[in-house]
Amino acid sequence: MNTKHRRTGLRVAALLATLTVGAAAQVVATAPAAAVSGLFRTTHLATATDSQSPKFRAAECPDDTRVIGGGARVSGPAAGSIRISALQPVSGPGQTDRYEVWADEPPGGVSGNWALEGYAICAPADSVPGYTIVPGNSTYSSSPTRSTAAGCSGNWRVTAYAICASPVGAAAEGSVQTGVASANHTCSSSTEDVHSVGAATGPGASGQTFLSSLYPNAGLSTVNLTLTGVPTDGLAIQAICA
Repeated sequence: MNTKHRRTGLRVAALLATLTVGAAAQVVATAPAAAVSGLFRTTHLATATDSQSPKFRAAECPDDTRVIGGGARVSGPAAGSIRISALQPVSGPGQTDRYEVWADEPPGGVSGNWALEGYAICAPADSVPGYTIVPGNSTYSSSPTRSTAAGCSGNWRVTAYAICASPVGAAAEGSVQTGVASANHTCSSSTEDVHSVGAATGPGASGQTFLSSLYPNAGLSTVNLTLTGVPTDGLAIQAICA
């Protein structure tokens, strides 16, 4: 496994395992204003359905557009056991804007096959003035709870990403649901688009639950979430809508 990916995957796996929003707050509203216009979703088609782990997808935005969100979807017979380990927007000079996603099997592997599909939410560059991606890192630690969730015993940290632009008039909405391993949330207004997605999970009856799929639908009206189990205290699903 690529060492760089392993570090990133562990960081985000820990983020998903501690009731923290997985791909949350990727668009930050800096002032009330019109929503971003011209949004659309691109897809990096699914990998082969097999037992290879980890799997990677990078959904790209066309030239003259910026990535403002994205997601990942796991499919196949073993989908319910597969964990999203990284969700990362990428943008910078000399490279194509894209949304990178990684997923892997839990320690010990699984008996079935699975596939990974990636998504990016893209916006025209001129509709997001002041666009920038701001990373935020936790401190390194060796907390036993975190190391169990991440599947390692050394020190590690979580990296979260905020996508910022001015002006953006988007607001977060969503719900907390109990007794289920999957959920969806549709923007409250039919004229609004999903700008980004978020979710949170926690321990279940058989141990920690993880994000398995978290992605916007093709019409950018609904966020879909699937977990690897039913969390005891419920799940949270969020959409950034405008």
